[in-house]
Amino acid sequence: MRRKLIFAALMAALPAMAAEVVGYYPGWKHESFPVTAANVDAGKLTMALYAFVDLCWDGKHGNPEPSVDYVAACQEPLNGALAWRDEAADGANLRKLVALKRGHPKFKVVISVGGWDWSNRFSNVAASAEARANFIASSVQAMRRYGLDGIDLDWEYPGEAGVPCVAGEVCARPEDRHNFIVLVRELRAAFDAAGKQDRKHYSITIAAGANGNYVGNGAWVKELAAHLDWINIMAYDYHMPWEKSTGHHSALFADAKDPVTANQFYASGSVQRYLRAGVAADKLVLGVPFYGYGWKGCAAGPEGDGQYQLCQGGVTDGINGGNSYGYHQLLKKGKDYQRYWNASAKAPYMYSAAEQVWITYEDPASLKEKARYITQQGLRGAMFWELSADDGEHQLLRTLSEAMRK
Repeated sequence: MRRKLIFAALMAALPAMAAEVVGYYPGWKHESFPVTAANVDAGKLTMALYAFVDLCWDGKHGNPEPSVDYVAACQEPLNGALAWRDEAADGANLRKLVALKRGHPKFKVVISVGGWDWSNRFSNVAASAEARANFIASSVQAMRRYGLDGIDLDWEYPGEAGVPCVAGEVCARPEDRHNFIVLVRELRAAFDAAGKQDRKHYSITIAAGANGNYVGNGAWVKELAAHLDWINIMAYDYHMPWEKSTGHHSALFADAKDPVTANQFYASGSVQRYLRAGVAADKLVLGVPFYGYGWKGCAAGPEGDGQYQLCQGGVTDGINGGNSYGYHQLLKKGKDYQRYWNASAKAPYMYSAAEQVWITYEDPASLKEKARYITQQGLRGAMFWELSADDGEHQLLRTLSEAMRK
């Protein structure tokens, strides 16, 4: 008994593992949103994910979208090798990010491979032993060249490509999940070997889907997680502006009024899906959005707040003329916009009866609720998309960082 008490006292005296606060840096915005200590607050982040790096195939950047003519040649024309958007600019950005570690040694810099637009060669790479070897060698080389701390795999999605293939190409296979496990297992072995030589740990994380289709029966994600540092769950986009009715895109909990509630299509439901699959809580990081979506032509409805009401489509005054808003844009909305709070979902929303516009988004109040949930569940931390969407005072990052530290 005395030995147990001594052990418990020793464990209580040890500092708790700091919760992760992981933020994406959008590399393609480096001219309007440069890497500076003001834009990337390394004191409030534990990791910056540099988005995005592509995969080379047949000497070109990935498989282009049907609507985008992007066929630039790879810098390293081997199937599976990393393909940079602009290697000179990307390299300069990465070195600036790494330089922020001088004052913040616990801050990590990682490259994120894939993303929505650039995931459509993962299936080919993962299916080929030669391409996997090229990818791994290219990744280790990048770690050492730029002084990076790891790699984040944003494959969207194994078995079901988000961006359709061009004619005659293959972007998804039934074996994708198995091949993903093989790729990550081989990458883990190579990173451990390289880390032993370099006297550092190279991390491997993934961005993972939040719905049941991605997790499946759960066995594959449990096996995959064994070779990962953690999984970043993309717990947002549960509702999108192309839907006919308004809905919360990052609700924390269920709302009986929301028709997707039955599918556990909300953040806590996604977390529980992974926990039921057998993934350890400390290998799960909850993703949160620093952006919102807007619908137009929305009737006020019986509550006068536009919630769950039919609309005429997405707004067009958001980012790049689209239907999404950065948090900095939402703060500039006029007096016609009133903030509301869904107590069941723990989610804020805005509505303008005059303009008939309804907006779903994240704010400091909802971030505190998610930080509380992360702590209660023993999760690894929080991830967000993305740094440039916050306001000039870093309200969302500051709130998230302070809440996670508590």
